[in-house]
Amino acid sequence: MSDVNVLLIILDSVRAKNTSLHGHNEQTTPFLESFTDEAEWYRQARAPSIHSVASHASIFTGLHVTQHGVTKHESRLNPDATVWSMLSEQGYETGLFTPNVVVTESSNLAEPFDIVSGPRRDPKHRYFDNALSPNDIEGHQTKAEYLMRCLNSGRPLRSVFNGLYFLADNTEDYDPEQSSAKRYIEEFTDWTAEKDGPWAACLNFMDSHYPYKPVSNFESAGTEGLSEIHDSLSSPISKDVATSKKWWKLRAIESLYDDCIRQADAAVETLIAELRARDELNNTLVVITSDHGDGFGEQSRVDPRVRAAYHSWGIHEALTHVPLLVRHPNGAGQGATDQLASLTQFPSVVKDTLHNERGSFTVEEYAFAATERLERPEVMLPDECEERKQYGGPWRAVYEQDADAVRKYATHAEAAATIHVKDAQTSYRVDDRKGRNMVEGQYEKLESANVSDGETSDLGTSVEDHLEDLGYIR
Repeated sequence: MSDVNVLLIILDSVRAKNTSLHGHNEQTTPFLESFTDEAEWYRQARAPSIHSVASHASIFTGLHVTQHGVTKHESRLNPDATVWSMLSEQGYETGLFTPNVVVTESSNLAEPFDIVSGPRRDPKHRYFDNALSPNDIEGHQTKAEYLMRCLNSGRPLRSVFNGLYFLADNTEDYDPEQSSAKRYIEEFTDWTAEKDGPWAACLNFMDSHYPYKPVSNFESAGTEGLSEIHDSLSSPISKDVATSKKWWKLRAIESLYDDCIRQADAAVETLIAELRARDELNNTLVVITSDHGDGFGEQSRVDPRVRAAYHSWGIHEALTHVPLLVRHPNGAGQGATDQLASLTQFPSVVKDTLHNERGSFTVEEYAFAATERLERPEVMLPDECEERKQYGGPWRAVYEQDADAVRKYATHAEAAATIHVKDAQTSYRVDDRKGRNMVEGQYEKLESANVSDGETSDLGTSVEDHLEDLGYIR
């Protein structure tokens, strides 16, 4: 067995279409472009879902969404089903570094990791200085676990009160500096510097996630007016535009999204440079990708009544087509491929690497993408929103290779479509009535893996507030 390190870098919400790597007219990913000289570039990679919890569950387990059933922020995944637990059994120390509250707190996706560096907590959210506070605890914890810590802390009553005070007062606004990748890269590099044996880590960067507020040195000139439009949208922004029909606002703020992608790209450059300087890069499997994209008002080709907004519903290519670069140990296997690839191959690639083999993200036959969103549109969208049911899930897609392009079959309610996808910039609907039969036939073959342990009982006020700040419909 090899003892190479494993590094998964997820650029949250980055769609392939807006990367200059995939032909975007703004230079958003100069580093990723240069990195293709020493990495495999999968030009037709698909995310398994359109939002973090479902996609991460698929990436971590190798299972499709309908197989693992982890589709809500509160969903729980059996940690033993993940590649991280397998790596722990092989003697790896594992770490998760991200401000993403969906991954670290609302779900239990952080549970398989030995160390978790999650969202930053403002130390002011503490009433008693000499007692335990939720600020003192890294990573995922349930209320019952925190209560047990309080009882064993020596100051149980004051610690419990600090917990209540934290929930009541933890409502600070989004801070792009506080959530930038730079902070998490520093923690990651400090952690790996202390390791004598192999390590495996997932870094999820939220720089490109809504709110689209790049730090000052990545702001493009002339975007001040766009920031005003951005701030005029109430969160969740998808609910706002679906109700107001002011879809032009989403298009207007796409330039801010580009700035945020440029910021994330620079963060990856910093991280790779650090590994190279420490002579660790050649002993590390590096996977750079995204868990999903974002929509800016694109009309659905499956159900033309619906436009993509944020990553709240739909199965649009803007949401599922993601960048994917893989640097194998010692830089083996560079080059670009137009073969269909799926992020669900990650565990398989890791296992191949441990056996000194070069694994691939390409699929033998089909790739799948699915979402249940929105599960209850009549409840989650306001009465003022016309035809709320049209946003309801499930949405399903099956992909297969079509020469040097990809053919996509997709369904939503009574609608079905077949779509030819040439690349991240070019796709169109074709006259093919196979869509529904293909989707229904292939999804019938996907059996449940029984790895979902239900849902957490209560997210807590601070997590709910954070999810709303990030644009999620609750």
